[in-house]
Amino acid sequence: MHWGVVPLVAQQISGSGESALNAIISGTMVSQGAAVLAVAIKSHKSELKELGFAAAISAFCGVTEPAIYGVNLRYRRVFVSGLIGSAASGFITGLMHGNMFGFTGSLIGFSSFFDPKNPTNLTSFYAFLLSSLAAIVVSFLVTWFWGYNDKMAMGQKVEKKKNPAKA
Repeated sequence: MHWGVVPLVAQQISGSGESALNAIISGTMVSQGAAVLAVAIKSHKSELKELGFAAAISAFCGVTEPAIYGVNLRYRRVFVSGLIGSAASGFITGLMHGNMFGFTGSLIGFSSFFDPKNPTNLTSFYAFLLSSLAAIVVSFLVTWFWGYNDKMAMGQKVEKKKNPAKA
């Protein structure tokens, strides 16, 4: 679904050189990574630990699909915990008028928060630091205390629908 906002971000960056929307999106990646990290640390299941740590590293580098589809959506409360952290992150980014000046995201995208036209203006970078910290703390704690425990059953994978033409 993120492909729906890519044209908007591209238009914002090409038009004004900055994107407030992409700054908010960056926080969502961090929060989903923190939620899956909480699962990896809290779980006693070795397979889930392995998947969780790998997915957290991936999410902190800007690729959230392993976290979202591998763990977070299969334990719905974990995904919701990440959404709560995303809301906190987006709120802080909005209050501080944070912008991104490039297409990267998550923790690895920190350099995109430096304004190339005004290098001494660090407002967006500070917004990135505070919103990322909020995303990590809120998502991790909500997942830890509410979103996951080892007694929960992982949701089943959704089977691919059969092509009616081949039936």
